[in-house]
Amino acid sequence: MKKNKLMTIIAGFGLLTASSCNSPQPDKDSIAERIDGRDFPSIFQAWYPVDMPEFPLETNQQRVSVAAKHDLIFEEPLSQLGEGYDLVLGLVWDNKHHGLADSFTMESLEQALANRAEALKINPNMVFLFEIRWRDAPMSFLPEDSPWWLRDSSGTIVKGWLGGWEPFYKLNYDNPEFQDNVARQAKISIESGVYDGVMLDWSGHLEIIKKIRAAIGDSALIMVNIHDDIEDGRLYKDYINGSFMELNPVDSLSMPVEELVMFNREDANKRSWDRIREALVWFEDSLQKPTINCLEVWGNRDDLQRMRATTTLGLTHSNGYVLYADPNPLKTPDHLHDWYPFWDVSLGKPLGNRVDKEDGSSWREFERGTVVYNHYSNSAVTVIFNEERKRASDGSVGKEFTVPERDGDIFIK
Repeated sequence: MKKNKLMTIIAGFGLLTASSCNSPQPDKDSIAERIDGRDFPSIFQAWYPVDMPEFPLETNQQRVSVAAKHDLIFEEPLSQLGEGYDLVLGLVWDNKHHGLADSFTMESLEQALANRAEALKINPNMVFLFEIRWRDAPMSFLPEDSPWWLRDSSGTIVKGWLGGWEPFYKLNYDNPEFQDNVARQAKISIESGVYDGVMLDWSGHLEIIKKIRAAIGDSALIMVNIHDDIEDGRLYKDYINGSFMELNPVDSLSMPVEELVMFNREDANKRSWDRIREALVWFEDSLQKPTINCLEVWGNRDDLQRMRATTTLGLTHSNGYVLYADPNPLKTPDHLHDWYPFWDVSLGKPLGNRVDKEDGSSWREFERGTVVYNHYSNSAVTVIFNEERKRASDGSVGKEFTVPERDGDIFIK
């Protein structure tokens, strides 16, 4: 190993100790430049990767290269490694009880810094977030006798999420000392130099979010899984940069996935296209800058119309990121997804805001094409151009096209 590389790694590792707080904050301009500099469509990875034979993930280089097709990713070691999936960057806490850790392993830090650098070579506009556990965790997260577990009146630790490889148990998130610990670990993750910000699952917690923002400063990013809940957005708007909009809009055009009766499940996450659209616009207008809203819709992988609706809704109503992925109730790890050729279109940057047409569709102009979104329950719309355009969904060329309800398309110049 070259001396300068070794010194960089050791210096970074030293910044992760509990007594060291002199790490520079992330360069806000650099983060903003990466966010603003990306091409559209802009796709994100929520923990789990592209799941297709065409994109093998057997080696570290393969995992980094496939992840770099996305413009934003977030990961969390305890859950993903527990499910048997390798991380992309790969930072791992240096304590058998992750909740007590005050540093990362030297080996994982070295690899994570190298992976970040490699990913940015492939995609210079990537943004990297680290999930900080605050609501629940596997039993290994803390000693069993820790006061930071949430207990019922009999002293039994309360069960949390039961959809993983093993039961998760609730953390005592109203405990001020535990809140301080969450903020401390958020600060350590940012000071590693690997991540640009942190992600909180499960709708977040106001006091924890406040403490995290105080700990990591204004430069680092905070994203919270608040779905399309504008009420949570109002609570958090002064502190967070984006919502992870994990959604399953119910409509009459989509069949249940792989015989799963999704709409009768507690974890089906039933939402409406109307509410999603309203919330996406509100989050874009109201959350902190730079803004990183991430719109994910669940569905059948071969329901290309639902995928296009998700993508074009995000393109016309936001400057955010989109993902079309597997529904959580499936037995496979959550958020696995295909990569669609529709996402390979290079639109460049938006030339302005969307225009809502009288026929109910929404249009937005980009440097290299026009995006049209047609909302659920709206009639099919006719799209007419003065010059020939190529339709991204099927490659057809012409001046006049039809876009069905709950669908959208990209018309390339």
